[in-house]
Amino acid sequence: MKKEIIKIVILFLVAIVGWMFWVKQGIKDAAIQDKYEQSFFQNNILINGRVSGISDSGNHCFGIIYLKDFVGNVKEFNPYKKDIFPYAIKNDEAEIYSWTCLYNVEAEDSIIINSNNRSILVIKKDSSEKIEGNLRFVNEEKDYIKENSKLKFQ
Repeated sequence: MKKEIIKIVILFLVAIVGWMFWVKQGIKDAAIQDKYEQSFFQNNILINGRVSGISDSGNHCFGIIYLKDFVGNVKEFNPYKKDIFPYAIKNDEAEIYSWTCLYNVEAEDSIIINSNNRSILVIKKDSSEKIEGNLRFVNEEKDYIKENSKLKFQ
């Protein structure tokens, strides 16, 4: 009986130590990814617009946020050219590729993007509530983006 308890305690301790190493490695990998991505966001793009609609992929609340009344400092950002997908801009339309539930995005909310800061700010339509977050690449969702984007690039 005593040997069984010792085995259980040892297995439990090994599991805890293994979990701690797994978490530490995950944090390290995330920092490396952030450092890699940072240079791609240094493109001085500013986006300010109101949400006209949202397309929900059904995959962990990922979606496309469609903007109307869009104002920005560039006329086009084609995510296919560099194969990076934080957002897209074409003429007077913009799309943001993000996890919409993180910011509780709804139609008529206002959104401000600052690429250099990798920031997204959602200003709720019904209140003065502001929700801040970070832009991310969403390359794993490229197929969904290609199928549901309203912006068609050549």
